[in-house]
Amino acid sequence: MGGEGSMMHAIKSMKLNRSMLKKRKLKSKDDVYGTKNVTELYFKKSTQRDIARIRKKMFIQKEREKRQMIYAVIATIIFFFILYLLLIP
Repeated sequence: MGGEGSMMHAIKSMKLNRSMLKKRKLKSKDDVYGTKNVTELYFKKSTQRDIARIRKKMFIQKEREKRQMIYAVIATIIFFFILYLLLIP
């Protein structure tokens, strides 16, 4: 019968893997990755003045983005209107 050689190889491979598992010194994931280190984060305390400055900066940025969005919408509408006028006649 064919296939005995490949089955014999599979059996030998399984035996080898089992014997290698028994020799392994690492028993758990903690041995491989180490224990979890707890990192404590220290944040700078913000003053009311800093918070007000950040809010103002964010407000200005939001207004700028709104303006850019409106300009983009207007430009798109004009572009499609011109395209429509060129393709209709």
